[in-house]
Amino acid sequence: MASEPQYLPPPTEPAPLPPAQPAPKPRRRLRILGIIVMSAVVGALVGSIATIVVASRLIKVTPTGNTLVAPLAPINNTLTEESAVINVAAQAGKAVVEIKTTITSPDTFLQQEQHGIGSGFIVRSDGYIVTNNHVVENARQLQIILRDQPKKYDARVIGTSPEDDIAVLKIDAQDLPALSWGDSNALKVGQLAIAIGSPLGQQNSVTKGVISALHRSIQVPDPSSAGGTENILNAIQTDAQINPGNSGGPLLNSAGQVIGVNFAIEQAQAGPGLGFALDGNAAHDIANQLIQTGHVNRPYLGVTYQQLDETAAAANNLVVGALVTDVPTGSPADRAGIKAHDVVTKVNDQAIDDGHPLKDVLRQFAPGTRVTVTIYRGGKSQTLQVTLGTHP
Repeated sequence: MASEPQYLPPPTEPAPLPPAQPAPKPRRRLRILGIIVMSAVVGALVGSIATIVVASRLIKVTPTGNTLVAPLAPINNTLTEESAVINVAAQAGKAVVEIKTTITSPDTFLQQEQHGIGSGFIVRSDGYIVTNNHVVENARQLQIILRDQPKKYDARVIGTSPEDDIAVLKIDAQDLPALSWGDSNALKVGQLAIAIGSPLGQQNSVTKGVISALHRSIQVPDPSSAGGTENILNAIQTDAQINPGNSGGPLLNSAGQVIGVNFAIEQAQAGPGLGFALDGNAAHDIANQLIQTGHVNRPYLGVTYQQLDETAAAANNLVVGALVTDVPTGSPADRAGIKAHDVVTKVNDQAIDDGHPLKDVLRQFAPGTRVTVTIYRGGKSQTLQVTLGTHP
């Protein structure tokens, strides 16, 4: 609402100006300026001291361990998880390949061709590639596709180890990017895990997660027995998503080193399943033997066994180790006196446990090596001398 206009009386005559004052002398002006400067300096010092005192109180730790104002995070050069995954995808991904297979059906009447897709990774710049045995088994043609090359390579099989699900392929190429191996014995549950491969035919797909568990025992089809199964020991469990087509691809740490070879999925009834990788150190050893000799020179003790962890050992009033369930007649173990129901607890000075399954420990010895095997029998430990044979 507008207000009523106000009446203003007519202006009166302006009052006469006071007489002009003489200008101050220069000395007095300098004196005033000096006082102002000194006041500013003193004020700044007092303000700084007050700020320091207040800041020290603000970050003082209370009796409960909390801080009123959190101090700044320390500056360091540690990579963030995101940048680690980006770096691994960009660099390690160059050495991950897609494997296309052509398999002829064993059906003698139909003789239909089947096509499959798997993954692998280059371990030597002159064209050696590691993958799963089940990716290339019975394939009559293998084609390798690299991420950064339009050319497709025909591959040949150098050697396989069906028991370990490892195969080595070779393509005729030079100066290829290659991956290095990490130490899978140093893995910790919870650390970053990165899988690269061709799941469902999508080349060079990257998934990330963590190491969910170590030393898993996974039951898989036995390649030497139709309808039979065998246990893969010391497998690595990860929640990095793995799908059909990831088989044979690398499981990598944050430095881009191979810590496992992806090989299996345990499918859940609903939602994503569990992913598993072969132990990297074992795969490295097998791959080297296949590259050097074309086969695995596997030592043979001659026992069938069940790995006992602390829980299983306690439940059966036994000790941690490898519980022998069968000893073939005439095997090295039979000749040395090992019997069913013995528990193998050591080979030389290496204890047999979840992290060191008997199969993996024996792998480090060449056939013909004489080893000391410690067994637990009837509540007592004893040692036996065994000369390892060659795996049939």
